[in-house]
Amino acid sequence: MRLKLRVLVPLRAISLTAVWLLVPGPAASAPAETNGKSADFNRDIRPILSDTCFTCHGPDEKQRMANLRLDMKEGLFEERKGYRIIVPGDASSSKLYQKISAADKALRMPPIASGRTLTDKQIEAIKRWIDEGAQWEQHWAYLPPQRPEVPKVKNPVWPRNAIDRFVLARLEAEGLKPSPEADKVTLLRRVTFDLTGLPPTPAEVDAFLADKSSSAYEKQVDRLLGSPRYGERMAMQWLDLARYADTHGFHIDSHRDMWHWRDWVIDAYNRNMPFDQLTIEQLAGDLLPNATREQKLATGFNRNHMINYEGGAIPEEYQVEYVVDRVETTSAVWMAMTLGCARCHDHKYDPIRQKDFYRFFAFFNTISEKGLDGRKGNAEPELQLPSPEQERRLEELKREIATGEKAMPAEKELDALQAEWEKTRLATLPGPPLKGLVAHYELDGNFADTSGHYRHGRILSGEPTYSPGPVGKAVEFDGETQVDFGNIAGFDRSDPFSVGLWLKTGGQKEMAVLQKMDDPKDRRGYELYFDESIPIPSLLRRGSYLFVRLVHQWPNDAIEVRTQKPLLLGDWYDVVMAYDGSGKASGLRLYLDGKPAEVAVLRDSLSGSIQTPGSLQIGDGRISKPYRGQADDLRIYNRVLTAREIEQFTLHQPVRATLVILPAKRSKEQQKGLREYFLTYDAPEPIRKLYAELTRLKLEKEQLDEVIPTTMVMAEMEKPRETFVLGRGDYRNHGEKVTPEVPSALPPLPKDAPRNRLGLARWLVDPSHPLTGRVAVNRFWQMHFGNGLVKTAENFGSQGEPPTHPLLLDWLATEFIRTGWDVKGIERLIVTSAAYRQSSRLTPELREKDPENRLLARGPRFRLPAEMVRDNALAVSGLLNGEMGGHGVYPYQPKGLWEELAYGDVYSAQTYVPSHGKDLYRRSMYTFWKRTSPPPFLITFDAPDREKCTARRAVTNTPLQALELMNDPTYVEAARALAQRLIHEAGSNQARRINVGFQLATAREPTPEEQKILADLARQKLAYYRQNKDAARKLLQVGESLYDRKLDPSELAAWTTVASVILSMDETITKE
Repeated sequence: MRLKLRVLVPLRAISLTAVWLLVPGPAASAPAETNGKSADFNRDIRPILSDTCFTCHGPDEKQRMANLRLDMKEGLFEERKGYRIIVPGDASSSKLYQKISAADKALRMPPIASGRTLTDKQIEAIKRWIDEGAQWEQHWAYLPPQRPEVPKVKNPVWPRNAIDRFVLARLEAEGLKPSPEADKVTLLRRVTFDLTGLPPTPAEVDAFLADKSSSAYEKQVDRLLGSPRYGERMAMQWLDLARYADTHGFHIDSHRDMWHWRDWVIDAYNRNMPFDQLTIEQLAGDLLPNATREQKLATGFNRNHMINYEGGAIPEEYQVEYVVDRVETTSAVWMAMTLGCARCHDHKYDPIRQKDFYRFFAFFNTISEKGLDGRKGNAEPELQLPSPEQERRLEELKREIATGEKAMPAEKELDALQAEWEKTRLATLPGPPLKGLVAHYELDGNFADTSGHYRHGRILSGEPTYSPGPVGKAVEFDGETQVDFGNIAGFDRSDPFSVGLWLKTGGQKEMAVLQKMDDPKDRRGYELYFDESIPIPSLLRRGSYLFVRLVHQWPNDAIEVRTQKPLLLGDWYDVVMAYDGSGKASGLRLYLDGKPAEVAVLRDSLSGSIQTPGSLQIGDGRISKPYRGQADDLRIYNRVLTAREIEQFTLHQPVRATLVILPAKRSKEQQKGLREYFLTYDAPEPIRKLYAELTRLKLEKEQLDEVIPTTMVMAEMEKPRETFVLGRGDYRNHGEKVTPEVPSALPPLPKDAPRNRLGLARWLVDPSHPLTGRVAVNRFWQMHFGNGLVKTAENFGSQGEPPTHPLLLDWLATEFIRTGWDVKGIERLIVTSAAYRQSSRLTPELREKDPENRLLARGPRFRLPAEMVRDNALAVSGLLNGEMGGHGVYPYQPKGLWEELAYGDVYSAQTYVPSHGKDLYRRSMYTFWKRTSPPPFLITFDAPDREKCTARRAVTNTPLQALELMNDPTYVEAARALAQRLIHEAGSNQARRINVGFQLATAREPTPEEQKILADLARQKLAYYRQNKDAARKLLQVGESLYDRKLDPSELAAWTTVASVILSMDETITKE
């Protein structure tokens, strides 16, 4: 029987002991290729020295003891006073061997305090190496790959290509034989998952089985490489490397728009973009001559890092952190180097100096970015991505604006015209309405009443601060500041009156702005207030509605109106309320920036008095939350201002305030506002017409710019920042000034190469580069075999594992480069090899000799990656929506996860709103990725959080994963959809239903015993649900898709249970 019982029944029926016994134990890693004749320094000795000696006798100069370096040839073979560290051919005379084998533990190295010890086997290996001549080699990864001879093998029949000869030579040296080829169904399922991330369809399986030609398998491989799903599969791995996410991270973690870059990656792989081109465009596409929009878009790779805009954070500190992230990511992705370990000091294990780190840092320290950014979405620099129609109109507007600006008089001419105008204009500008003015508070650093009535205000609480406002200075209210103007403006229900002031709100919650009210219970009086802010998706901003209420007794005796549109947080508005004394809501009007505002009437029943002895206040928090924002120029009238008066005052008052300031003392904003006013209203008519048309064109362009989507990209500063070695990595501790350069342990940049990202990218893909080709093909191998030829895909340094098949690694690297960095070509080579096509069956012999399959005596077998686990269920059930690209989607997840972490609804991506319809069933790679709360199903199955570059996912086996497979709404819904599919396709034949389910989920037919187990389960569950019809209906209602009401609910529920078991089987979620 092949089916594992633990996945055929609900988890609660299985003992934890049984589950634990099914978890494999740790596997030993295989040794590298060896001829068994002599010790090899890189394979046998360097790992020992790196692990036990380099901390104190390695690259880090500050930590180095006894001025001894064992990571360099010069140090190992140094002749000191009276002794030599190593005497080739004579271990007993070598100080190194004497120290590590000393009988006295107090003298033995490494010292006890280090916490490290050498085993007898390791000591013997060092002795053997010295006695054999102590042949030293540079670390293998820093030597350019040389194309090796393809080895001869004893069994010339088995190999299908050169890969197999390297694998077989190793197996023969170990006394092992390759496994037989996997059956056709298993092989097709394996390669379909590997190249598309999805299972094969029954039709594809049937077509493959029917094809008896010798090239049947190769045809399937070519079909899969040509599928658009190939690009999605390849992008899954690249998104991990690129730390792709849809939010900025850190504590606020609001949204960003990087999905355009994600779609670029998918398309690049589908077009089989050569890997060298893919590298250059992602690292430096913007620096290419005549760079296209697509090449600039590609540079989003190095904008995927986290971005902060926390209050109190230091911009200079985080700007450094962004560059550090680019250094760590770029060095890991293309070179599998841990450059980040040299940020604060020289690397302790690899020949990377701290100076090397900051020279590499300098390549990425030239981006025109801010340390704190992203509050409203994407952070600068950005790239517009218009539609063809938008692009056409944008280009037209740019040309028309350029023509209009050229037609305008020169600045000097305008300066002269405006200077003449300023001499007389102040006297002719209409001033503020004076009739009925009760009080006027300019709020320019004090609270004096300038109306002539001398009813001065006073500060009740807080310490107000001031900043430039529309009319002179403005008061900033921080939620603590409260200003009291005394018992003024005590109007009653039948009294007409008007109140005006400039407001810029920055608050998020409901809050009072201006109040004259008594106790919080009856709320007699009047007030202006904002309600809780809401998001405005079209502007990526938030706004609040403005309310005005006049109250005798709340809420039954009051009138209240509210603006129909929210006021944007952070924008200035001149707000005027005018009440005619009628007691009707129709007599209460609001004006914004001189124009009547559309309002909604919320209450319209005021009959009692609104008079109150309470004070008029700004910032009072007794009834609503205290005001957070700014206020300027408060005016109060005992009459209704006309619409014309309000319009004229709003228009002219800021100009009057500026004209009284000497030109040399005006701020840039004041100068700009005055120039705009002059050109709009008082310049000579030809200039006014030109300016009016230019203003119209600019406004249209501004409105178009607001709706054109953008994404974050790399873009150089006009003047690059200077780069310094930072002491202990601290942004404040500037040391030696450095310029862009590559690590000294690697080949230098060519003398004529530009010292920028483009020069770096071209250096990385130079055919002689020792790392890029090796790292890339190792990652492809890891994708197909579970482990790379170098298991530590993230670290090719001395702390990483050496390759199990170094000659094969170098052959693949040189082949990759020789064929023009052809990604699909190297993938095809791997998956058509006999090594890949082996059966994955683990024999007792292989379990003992090679449990991790590092020797490659069998085919790959491991659990599907997280995204494929979910996508497989959607595909098998028929729910999968194959739409490609676009915005992230929001499948089912437990309620409240985002809200637990939300920082405030003024920011985006704080509340999780599930998608509906077909978007619920998109591939998992399109799931919206929030860094502080990643998709829980994917995280449970070991997807990374994407805060940092991930070259190799952890693989765990936990009870929570089993619970997810049985209880996650997507899986429950998929089980119901699969059950419905089985009933429709197989009719009433139970055996046929089980066969179809197995074929869909595993691409094979069930064994007789598996048939019996599932048939018995179906009968049991059918009997149960016929007795418990409510339970059946409840099960069938999980998920948004509707089930077929023509089917018997009890039967569908029973087969939903069977389908759940099939979807949860080990074999279903495993690549065999």
